[in-house]
This record gives sequence, C-alpha cells and structure tokens, in this order.
Amino acid sequence: MKNKLDLILVIPVFNEEKIIKEVIKNWLKALKKINFKIIIVNDGSRDNSKKVIKSILSNKIKLLNKKNSGHGPTITYGYKMALKLKPNFIFQVDSDDQFYTSDFKTFWSKRYNYDFIIGHRLIRNDPFHRLVVTRLLKLLILTFFGFFVKDINVPYRLINYITLKRCLKNIKSTNLIPNVLLSLLAFKKFKCKTEIIKHKKRKTGKVVLANLNLVKFCFKALLELIIFRILKF
Repeated sequence: MKNKLDLILVIPVFNEEKIIKEVIKNWLKALKKINFKIIIVNDGSRDNSKKVIKSILSNKIKLLNKKNSGHGPTITYGYKMALKLKPNFIFQVDSDDQFYTSDFKTFWSKRYNYDFIIGHRLIRNDPFHRLVVTRLLKLLILTFFGFFVKDINVPYRLINYITLKRCLKNIKSTNLIPNVLLSLLAFKKFKCKTEIIKHKKRKTGKVVLANLNLVKFCFKALLELIIFRILKF
C-alpha cells in the first residue's frame, strides 16, 4: 500500500503541561524523514496538557482524550488505536522527557532484523524507590518466568505490527503493567533485541506512584503477574 504508515508513535500523557510541547516537537523533528503519525493519549490530565497539545495539533498528531485510568491502561489504549491505522511499526515512549530522540536511530536501523526492540537504561536517573521496585521486578520475572530481561518495563520500544497485534490479544485493557506483559510474550515468541539507551533526570511534573500508592500498585502488579503466568504464559 503506497500510503501505508511506516510508524505510529504512542505517547501517554498525564499532567505534563510544562514539557509536552517540547517532547512533541523533538519527536516531530526526529521522525521527519519517516511516514509517521503521533498518537497522544491524554489520560484525564488535570492541568493544561490538553490545551497545550491542541495548540500544536497538525496532520501528524492525533490527540485522544480519555478518563483517567492510569499509565498502563492508557498505553494499552494507545496501542489499540495505533493498530487500527495498520502501520508497519509502533514505537512507544513516555511524555516526561527522560529519553533522547537520538537513540531512536539505532532502533529504526534494525527494524527489519527484529520483531521487538527494547531499550535498556544502563544508567537510570530515577528516585531510589523506583530503582528498588525495578530490581524486585527482575527477580520476580526470573522466578516466575525463568528468563531475564534487562529493562522489561522501559517505555522506549519498537514493535512491528504483527508482533504487537498478536501479543496484545493476551493483554487486558485494565492491566496495570502491559509493557511488562508484552515484553514477556515478545521474548518468548518473537525475535527480540535489547539496545542501550540514555536516560535523563525528570525535570518537570512529579512521579504519581509514591509511598502507600506505590505499595498498593506493587501488590496489584504482583497479582497480575501471577495470574498472567498461570493463564496466558
């Protein structure tokens, strides 16, 4: 198909009014040589994120607004909307400006060699409690699933259309950790590659999950992993 999209970029957004315009403009510039569209999923932001995004809308940017349901369900919704446009590839990145567009070149250059390419933050600039959670997650994945993925939940991943479509059939719209589950399925059934990427400190916004909320999230995510292991894997 002559006008088939090469790429859909999926960006979930929640309360990122200070940085989202810069993030979008950086990706527009980085992808200018590709036939692409950006799907921005606004997860019920309570600040002016929606207004800021609407001010720079173009034929390359599609804004989807939804009620707040959390980061995981928002990513899944974005993936489903991307699949409807039937692009060759789907790339997902977060809106907090902690990643570099320059790393995308390596991913794109290897797109036909692998079904799924995932980033690895060799140096991760996140709060200590998030690093602890990540290490615990690695241990749980190794225990429950028997293999090791360096940065299984990283929001910097390139997936071809067929791989995402097949994997997403096993993901519920309410799953809290869809990127973790997608990674597990991809590494089990498809040809995967891990690429080292750079990671910045968060300069704007705030981490939503902290303290008691983080504990509750981790408990629910653990149950989700156990159920997924029994029913889907």
